[in-house]
Amino acid sequence: MLVIGAGTARQVATSAADFSIAPALPRTGAAAQPAASTRHAPAPPAPAHRAGIPESPRVRAVGVAEGLPSSTVTGMAFDHSGYLWVATVDGLARYDGISVRVWRHVPGDAASLPGNYVEDVHVDAQDRVWASVEGRGLSVLDPQRRGFRHYSKATVAQIGSDDVWAITSRGDEIWFGTFGGGLYRIAGDGRVSRFMPDPRDPHSLPSDTVLSLAFDPTGDLWIGTRAGLARWNGRTFDRLELPGESSAPMVYSVTPQGSALWVGARTGVFRREDDGRWTNPPWSAMFEAPNAVFDVAPDGAGQYWLGSQRNLWHVVPGESPLPVTSGRQGPARAVTQVLRQKDGALWFPLAGRGLGYLRADWRRVAQFSRAQGELIGELYRAVTPSLHGGWWVVGARGEVERIDRDGRVLAINEVLREQLSEYKPLSAVEDRQGRLWLGGSNLLRRIDGNQLRTWNGDSGADAPPDGAIVLFAIAPDGSLWLSSAGAGLQRRDPDSGRVLKVIQSGPEQGLGVGDLEAMRFDRDGRLWIAGDNGLAVWNPSADRFEQAVGITGDRVFGFDFDGADGLWLQRLSGLERYRRDGARWRRTARASIEEGIPAVEGSGLHVDRHGRVWLATLRGLFRWDPQQRRLRRFGLADGFSSQEFVDHSTTLDGHGVLGAGLEDGGVVLVDTLAPDLPAQTPKLQVEPVEVRRHGRWLELPGRADAQAADAWPTLAPNDRELRLQLRLLAFEDPGSNLYFSRLEGYDADWVAHGGNGDRVFAGLPAGNYVLRARAVDAARNPAIERVLRFRVQPPWWRTRWAYAGAIALVLLVAWWIASAWRARLRRRNAQLRAEHEREVAEHASQAKTQFLATLGHEVRTPMTGVLGMSELLLATPLDQRQRGYAEAIHGAGGHLLRLVNDALDLARVEAGKLALGDEPFDLRRLVDEVAALMAPLARRRGLTFDLHVSDDAPHWVRGDSVRVRQVLLNLIGNGVKFTAQGRVWLGVQGLEPTGARFEIGDTGPGLNTEQQARLFRRFEQAEGARTSARYGGSGLGLAISQELAAAMAGTIAVDSTPGQGTRFIVALPLAPAEPAVDADAAAWPASTLHAHEETGGLDLLLVEDDATVAEVVIGLLQSLGHRVSHAAHGLAALSEVASGRHDIALLDLDLPGIDGFALARQLRSLGFTAPLVAITARADAEAEPLAMAAGFNHFVRKPVTAAMLARAIATVRAHDARALPSVDPDVAKDAL
Repeated sequence: MLVIGAGTARQVATSAADFSIAPALPRTGAAAQPAASTRHAPAPPAPAHRAGIPESPRVRAVGVAEGLPSSTVTGMAFDHSGYLWVATVDGLARYDGISVRVWRHVPGDAASLPGNYVEDVHVDAQDRVWASVEGRGLSVLDPQRRGFRHYSKATVAQIGSDDVWAITSRGDEIWFGTFGGGLYRIAGDGRVSRFMPDPRDPHSLPSDTVLSLAFDPTGDLWIGTRAGLARWNGRTFDRLELPGESSAPMVYSVTPQGSALWVGARTGVFRREDDGRWTNPPWSAMFEAPNAVFDVAPDGAGQYWLGSQRNLWHVVPGESPLPVTSGRQGPARAVTQVLRQKDGALWFPLAGRGLGYLRADWRRVAQFSRAQGELIGELYRAVTPSLHGGWWVVGARGEVERIDRDGRVLAINEVLREQLSEYKPLSAVEDRQGRLWLGGSNLLRRIDGNQLRTWNGDSGADAPPDGAIVLFAIAPDGSLWLSSAGAGLQRRDPDSGRVLKVIQSGPEQGLGVGDLEAMRFDRDGRLWIAGDNGLAVWNPSADRFEQAVGITGDRVFGFDFDGADGLWLQRLSGLERYRRDGARWRRTARASIEEGIPAVEGSGLHVDRHGRVWLATLRGLFRWDPQQRRLRRFGLADGFSSQEFVDHSTTLDGHGVLGAGLEDGGVVLVDTLAPDLPAQTPKLQVEPVEVRRHGRWLELPGRADAQAADAWPTLAPNDRELRLQLRLLAFEDPGSNLYFSRLEGYDADWVAHGGNGDRVFAGLPAGNYVLRARAVDAARNPAIERVLRFRVQPPWWRTRWAYAGAIALVLLVAWWIASAWRARLRRRNAQLRAEHEREVAEHASQAKTQFLATLGHEVRTPMTGVLGMSELLLATPLDQRQRGYAEAIHGAGGHLLRLVNDALDLARVEAGKLALGDEPFDLRRLVDEVAALMAPLARRRGLTFDLHVSDDAPHWVRGDSVRVRQVLLNLIGNGVKFTAQGRVWLGVQGLEPTGARFEIGDTGPGLNTEQQARLFRRFEQAEGARTSARYGGSGLGLAISQELAAAMAGTIAVDSTPGQGTRFIVALPLAPAEPAVDADAAAWPASTLHAHEETGGLDLLLVEDDATVAEVVIGLLQSLGHRVSHAAHGLAALSEVASGRHDIALLDLDLPGIDGFALARQLRSLGFTAPLVAITARADAEAEPLAMAAGFNHFVRKPVTAAMLARAIATVRAHDARALPSVDPDVAKDAL
C-alpha cells in the first residue's frame, strides 16, 4: 500500500513539552520517461460529507503476481466493455480484476505485435485498441480482438518515424505523434496525413518531436512538443506562448479539464482558463524539470492528482501538493499517467511494481504504522479518543502517541517515554479531564500532562486488581471503571485514583469468572457487561449484576446501544437486536451466517448514528445495515494492511470515526459516516466460450450473446467439457464480486459461484442451451443480466437414420443385456453386503477397543485404592485371620488388574497398535529372573520347578524383553495352575540361524486333539466352563501369548497327550546384539526393587485430585520413609512449589482445571528442575510420549505399589544427573 507523505508525518517530541510535531519531507520518485497523455471524465461535484479522519490515500498494487507481464507500465486505457488495457515493456495486457490476458510478439505471426516493448495504448470510438511498440510503429487490434494491423515505415510510405510517443482520437480519426517524425492523422478511410514543422510557416508544427496529444471538448487538438505548445484548429496549427522566461519550453503533457487546460512543461505547470488567460499556480516551480508534470486528473472532490517525473501528488486548492509515497527507499520514480475511472477511482503506474489502484472512497479509511515511518510501536493494543482531538494509540511496549485529525502523530516527551519503556499496557482510556489511564498486568498508570502516577500491588487499599486490566469505562459521573480478567471490577475516583468500589469475581455479585468482553454505560447511567454469562446490568440496590431480563444465550463478545431502548449484541451465532419492552428486552431482529455474518469471536462492536452495526473480527470489519439488510465487508481491498483486529482495541468517537489496532502493528481509522459511493451498474462481460481438447482449453468460434443460431459457439460430439468465463468489471474489490448462473433445462435454480466467474459443464446432451448470468460487485450493485447461448451437436448415432438400426440392435441383444444386468446386480449386491459386513465389523472392533480403553482407565483408579489400601493394611499388625482377609483382597485385586491388562493387550493387537521395543537385553538374565519369580509359586503348590539352559542359548539379543517375559510367565503360570503334582520345567536353547527356543513343560492332565484345537482361542479353556470353574482364569493368557509371539515373528507349538502332561515350544528369532554399556542399568527392574532403601527420606509433592488414591499413594510413600505434601489441583501445586522445596513431584495427568501435562510445562517454565513422575490411570499409548514431551522424567500407570514407587524414585534419582526420562518396567506395555 501507498500512503500520502506530508500529512502523516511524525516526529517524536524532544522538549519538555507534552508534544511536538514537525512536517515531514515529501518522498519522491524516479527520473522521467517520454511523456504520456490521457483523457479524463469531468470531476463530479464534491461530496457533502467531510471526512473526520486524516486523508491518507492507500493504493493497492497490481503486479506480476496478479498476471501482468511486467512491473513497468507505460500506458493505460479502458475499452468500451470496461476492460483495462495496460502497456508494459514486455507486452500488451488486458486486466479484468481477476485475470490478465497478454498479447506479445510471436515470430512468424504477422497478426501479432511487432515487438514487446509497448510504449503507449489508446482505445478509439470504434473500440479498437491502438498500441505503439518501441521502434516498430503503431499497431491496432480490431474490436473482435483477432489480430493486429500495423502502421510503420515499412507498411505506410508517409510515416517517417517508428517511435510513437503519443496517441489520441476523435470520432473515426486517429492522431499519433512521433520522435523526430512529426504528427500523423489516420482518417476514417485509412488515408494517412503527415504534419511537419516548417521554419518559414508560423502556423506549422513547432517541432518534429511530439510528446503529448489531447482533444478538448470543443474538438481542438492540443499538441505538446519539444519546442512548445500548439493547437490544431482544423486547418492549421496555432502556436501558444506559455508564461515565464521561456515561452516555448518542452511540453510534456496537455490535459483538458472541462473548458480549462493543464500544461506540464519543463518550466513548470500552467493552467489555461476558458477565456484564454494563463494562470500560474503558486506551487508551479515545484514541477519544473526534472519534476515536470506528465498528467493531471481530478479526484472528484474539487482536488487534483498530478503525475510527475518523480512521484504522484495530491493537490488541495490553497495548499501545497503532497506526495503519495510507498515508504520504500530508492530513487524517485516517474508517474507517466493518471487514469480516472467514471466512479472516481484512480489508476497509475508504480514503477517496478506494476499498477496502482486507488479506490474512489479512499477518504473513508486512514492507516498508520511503523512500517510507513509514522508510528514508533510494533503493535498497538489500545486506541481511544482524545479530548484534544484525534486519538490516543498505545503500543504493547509502552509507546504512547496521539494522532491528530490532520494526520500528524505526536509522541509523549522523552521523560515519560523512558518511564513507560518497560511497561506493557493492554488498555487505555482518557477521562473527562484529559488524563490518560493505562491498564496492564497488576498495574494501573495515569498520564496527567508531564506527570506519571502508578498504582500497583504495593498501593494498599488502592491497589489494582490482580490480573490483566483489559477494559475501561468512564461513568456518567466521571468516575473510572476498570475490569481485570478473572479478578473483578473496580470503580475509582479519577482525580485521586482512590478505589471507590470493588466487585469481586464470583457468583455473589453476579460477575461470574470475571472474564468480560465489553463494558458500557447506558443512557440511564447503568453499567452493562458482556461475557460468559451473556449480558448483565448493575443493580445498585441489590449490589450485584443481574441478567438482563429477556436476553439469554451463549457468550456475548460485544454489544452497543442503539438509542435509548435498543441494543445490538454479537455471539458466535451472529448479531441480535433487542428492544426494551417495559422491564423486559425482546429480540426484534437478527443477522447470522445466512446473511454473511461470520461465526467468529468479535474483537469489538459499535453502532453508528445511522443505526448500522460495525463488527471488528479476525476476518475483517463488517458493517450490517438493518434497514437495507445489507452486509458490507472492509478489508485489504479497502486499504487495511491487515484484516485481523486486535481484541478490545476498537473505539467509536463522537465524530463517527472508528479506530482500532491491527495484528500486523498498524492502526486504522474508519469514517463510519462517510457516504457510500453512488449506486452504479457494473458491466458483466463474457469471455469467449472455451472447450477442452487434447488437454488444452481452446476458444470456440462464434459469440454466445449472438441472436442468430448459426453464430452460436458449437461443441462437436466428442467435446466433453465446456467452460464459460464471466467477468464483472468492478475493480474496487474483485475478490468480493459474486457470480450466479442458471442453465435452462439443466439447473433447477440459480447456481452461486462465489467469487469465481468460471463455470465448467461436462457431458452435456446434444441440443441448444440458454445460460443466464448475473453478478453483483462488492457493494452489491447488480449488473445487467446476460443471456448466453450455445449448442452441442449430437453424435452420428443420435441421428435419425441411426435410430432404426439401434432399435433392431436393442431387440437382438436385449436378452443378453438383461442377463448381464442381473449378474451385475448379483455381484454388486454381494459386494455391498461384504462391504456392509466389513463396516459393521470395523465399528464393532472400534467400539470394543474404545470400551476396553475406557474400562482400563476407570478400573485402574479404584484399583489403586484397593491394592494400595490392602498393601498398607498388610504392613500393619494383624492377626492370622485378618491377614488372610487382607491377602485375599490384595490377591483378588491383582488378579482383576491382570485380566484388564490382558484385555487391553488383545485390543491393542486387534487395533494394530501393539508397539514392540527393540533394545538389547541379556536373555539368560531374563530367564533367571522368570525362574526366580515362578519357582516359589510352583513350590507353594507342591511342585518341582526345573530350569535347563543349554550352552548354545544366546546371551545378548535385540527385542522387547518385556513381551518375552510376559510370554514365558503366561506359559509357566499356565503349567503351574493345571498341574496337581509332579513338576514344571523351563528349557532354553539356541535357534537357527538366530534367536532362542524355549520349552515349557508340565506333568499335568494333558490335552486331547479337540482341546488343543481351541487352546489359543480367546476366552476359551481346555474344558470350557468346567475348567473355569475349577481353576479360574479368563482364557486370555494363551491367546495373548500366541499374538505376542506372532508379533515378534515367532511361533508357539503345543505337544500334549492326555494323562502325560503338556509341552509348549516357543521359537523367537531374536537378533544377536552387543552387550549394553550400562548392563546394570539394563537390568534395573531387579536392581531397583529395594532402591527406596538408598534414597533416604525425601520431600515429595503429590498432585492428585482423587482423595482415596491420594491417601493410598501418601501412605505408600510414607511407608518408604518419605515426607509427602499433597495438592488436589494444579493451582494448589503451583502454590506448594512456590512455598517450599521438593525433591520429586508426582503428578496425576487428569487433574481438574489445568491438567498434568500443562502443569508440568508450567513448572518447568517456572524453573522447577526436580524430577517429575507421571502417575496416571490412562491406558492409551499416546499418554507416555506426551508426558515425556511435557517435561516428565518417569511414567507410572495406576495402580501403584510401594515397590513401584520405590523403583520410580530410585530411577529418577539415578537419572537426574543425566536428565534422561525413564519408564517404570511395570508400565512398559503400551495400552490403548
